[in-house]
Amino acid sequence: MVCGGEVLTYSDLDERSSRLAGVLRARGVGKGDLVVLALERSPDLVVAALAVLLAGGAYVGVDVEDPDARLASVVADSGARLVIAREADAARFAAEVLPVERALESDVPALREGPEITPDDLCYVVYTSGSTGAPKGVLVPHEGVANLAAWHQRTFDVRPGDRVSQIARPSFDAWALEVWPCLAAGATLHLMESRLPGSSDALARWISTQGVTVCFLTTVLAVDLLDQQVGGSLRVLLTGGEKLNRRPPAGLPYKLFNLYGPTETSVVATFAEVGPEGGTPPIGHPLPGMRAYLLDEERRPVPRGSVGELYIGGTGVAHGYLNRPELTAQRFMPDPVDLSARMYATGDLARELPEGGLAFAGRADDQVKVRGFRVEPGEVESALRGLAGVREAVVVKSEQADQLIAAVVPSDPADLPDPVGLRRELARHLPDYMVPAAVTVLEALPVTSHGKVDRKALARPQEPAAPAQESGGFRTDTERVLAELWCEVLQVGSVERDDSFFESGGDSLLAIRLASRARQRGLRMVADDLFEYDVLHELAASVSAASPGT
Repeated sequence: MVCGGEVLTYSDLDERSSRLAGVLRARGVGKGDLVVLALERSPDLVVAALAVLLAGGAYVGVDVEDPDARLASVVADSGARLVIAREADAARFAAEVLPVERALESDVPALREGPEITPDDLCYVVYTSGSTGAPKGVLVPHEGVANLAAWHQRTFDVRPGDRVSQIARPSFDAWALEVWPCLAAGATLHLMESRLPGSSDALARWISTQGVTVCFLTTVLAVDLLDQQVGGSLRVLLTGGEKLNRRPPAGLPYKLFNLYGPTETSVVATFAEVGPEGGTPPIGHPLPGMRAYLLDEERRPVPRGSVGELYIGGTGVAHGYLNRPELTAQRFMPDPVDLSARMYATGDLARELPEGGLAFAGRADDQVKVRGFRVEPGEVESALRGLAGVREAVVVKSEQADQLIAAVVPSDPADLPDPVGLRRELARHLPDYMVPAAVTVLEALPVTSHGKVDRKALARPQEPAAPAQESGGFRTDTERVLAELWCEVLQVGSVERDDSFFESGGDSLLAIRLASRARQRGLRMVADDLFEYDVLHELAASVSAASPGT
């Protein structure tokens, strides 16, 4: 593994993970026990995950940047025996915490032989958004991960000489796609040290500098990368998380693959190589050992070419949801090909193409994808309704941007809640990708002619207010240019000098987009500038100081 200046050999990985596994066994971790990994993207995170598996347990990945309330919810729901974290983060958890620094220096004997593990034993738990207002844990067995690793190694010809990127958050199931196939192939894992680079060209430079040969990126990042010059090392780019709507340019020096798969199907269920010719890229064919069914509302096969709900069966199907037997029974059902196994109802719509393979055709329910993460709007709505001053709430995905927007009805029409305050309060409880970019306070929610909430009307962009440059108050040309770009990126009508980018709906991906457009206008700016100066006039002052002639 390589992470900045830190390098771990396979011998180092074996020694450290075995030592930590010995400590875990001494703490009582055994077969089937869950251990929460509350570590940033780092070699220690990989060591800890492997140690949990060696001890016979299963790991639960969380994002340490999530709010304490979110972390507490996952720890409590999982019933984890232990939390592995940095010593500095120990106080954030009510459960028993094992500081990773102390554990790796412990004199407890290394574990050389752990309990016997079967393919059906649990490997990890990933929490995804839940419609009832609480996240739900998906139970993924070793069999699914082993099938994923074997397919990855065979399909992309990954060998010890390859360099594989590790960019995903540990709370995202793509982390397993990046880590385990790489280690199984004996390749080198290159971990990104901190948050994503501030622009797509900076990401391209990182890939080139690291000599990465195989890389997974979420759809938004991958599409941006297609327009960049990447060094000659990259030979395979994998993407997934959202619908891929464009094809690569001709002459791309690496191969592009579109991956599809809910968390409940061990990360990837189908895949397709995507070339420059043709229409919307397909999601392709199932992995070896997996099956795809297109069924109607009565769960009967639809005619070839017709749209049906996509069900996935085979090796990669998860065991179900932790502590959710009723929901498990609803989404996991007997597989018609193998009645002793189960298939998973994805809630996605697809159709079979004339040449074979599958084309994605949308969702059959309210679930949406935001920045590659699956989100149940109901969870965000529940969180909003739990805030003071909110009687009703509806959350939808914007038609124009990869973000959520919300509308709320106040409990007291004479005492309207502050939209910025609502977003700030949500950010204390939800991951950043689940916090709506904008919250609108309405007297009543719009309804259709059938009396149902008109979610489509809420998702459509509103008529913009006066253009940003006409709203007044800007003191420099840099402020005016940034205000104009700010409105374009955030899909808002106007901004003020004292507005905060992130409180106005910005996120890390939109920061990259804003920085890219600013550079096209001649300003010297990277996305990291927004994390340091997120108020418009402060950002403008910083950019002006760095940009000659402004």
